Order: sequence, then C-alpha cells, then structure tokens
Amino acid sequence: MKQIIGYIEYDYMNIKYGMFYMLAIFGIVGVIFSMQTGTGAVAYMLFGGLVLAGSVFNTTMQTVSFTALAPGSVLQKVTGRYLGGVLCIIVSIAIGLVATVAARLADMFGVISVADNRIEVPVLLSLFGISLFFVATQNVLLYLLTPLVGIQLVSAIRMVPGFVMFFGVMNLVREDGLDIISMIMQNPWLTAGIILGIGILSIVIAIFLSCLIIRNRDNV
Repeated sequence: MKQIIGYIEYDYMNIKYGMFYMLAIFGIVGVIFSMQTGTGAVAYMLFGGLVLAGSVFNTTMQTVSFTALAPGSVLQKVTGRYLGGVLCIIVSIAIGLVATVAARLADMFGVISVADNRIEVPVLLSLFGISLFFVATQNVLLYLLTPLVGIQLVSAIRMVPGFVMFFGVMNLVREDGLDIISMIMQNPWLTAGIILGIGILSIVIAIFLSCLIIRNRDNV
C-alpha cells in the first residue's frame, strides 16, 4: 500500500500546479452554477475532475518506460494512478458541495439570491458512480492509445467524458428531464447503490485491463 501511495504522490507532483489552477477556475464557475442548482455545481466540478484524472497522461509518456524504470509491480503503479483519479473525483465533489453551501449561506445573509440548490445524497452517490465509470473508461483508452496517437486525440479523450457528464446532468435537471429524475428517485437508494457498484466494478476491471495492456506492450 505504501508504494501505491507513492505512485499517487508521483502523479500529484506532475500535475499539482495545473491542478490548483484548474480547480480554482472551475471552483469559481461552480459557485455561479450553485446559485441555480447544487447538482449542476457538482456536475461542473466533476467535469474538471475527469479532465484532471486524465492529465497525468501525456503524448510523450511511454508506458514501457514507466513500468521499466519505476520500482514496484505493474499492478501497484496502475492502481496508484487509478486511485489518484478517484481522489480527483472526490476533491471535485467536495469543492462542488462547498460552493453549494457557500451560495446557500450567502443567500441566508442576503448577499445574493439563490434558487433551491439542494442536492440529494442518492443523486450525489449516483454522480460519483458515473464519474468512476468515466475514469475507468478514459484511463483504459489513455493507457492503450497515449503512446501511439497525437495530442489532439489524447485531449479529446480527456475532455469528452467531462462534457458528457456535465451536459447530461444539466439536461436532466431542466424541465424536460424531470420525468427521468422522478423515475430514478422512485427508488433512490437502490438506484444509487447500483450505479455506484457499477462504477467501482468498472475501476477494478479497468485496472486489470490496463495491466494487461502494459504487459502486452512490454512483451512486444
């Protein structure tokens, strides 16, 4: 476990300056969204979190070099990277919630006026599960394609999951998506549990797929 934490720290050192800048920018915009909907604020922060999770990959990184030069097993390195991505998601959710609470407090003190920006816990857990699925999907694609393709495709892989997450959620919280939300909220905890379970299972499967990708590439 200590080595896995070390790999998380290694990725953090590579992205920490960009991470603080991105979270600050997304956090400011998240406050604006939180004036209307807490769900939208969290979804926007998850957009940033998904981009951050993929930013540890770059077009010059060769997966063979990473596995060959760093100590430890391939499984430990890959697990560290995925857990780092999960931490990006957790931090993004936390910032979205802080923005939502801050907007609510500002409304209480008459500084600004906000709509009902509450977010239900089952909805939050569902967003977390969906984000885990996207992290798993994008990381597998990045492990597979990063050493082979250019920066345009890598950037698209980093951005598309976040766009899908944000605009999908925003469409659901609009009036034309209320029927879908009402259907989901008929069994909120069951639905949230299933989605979260799928997300966690996706991370586990993706870790092993990524290990296979690296090992097969090492053997070429």
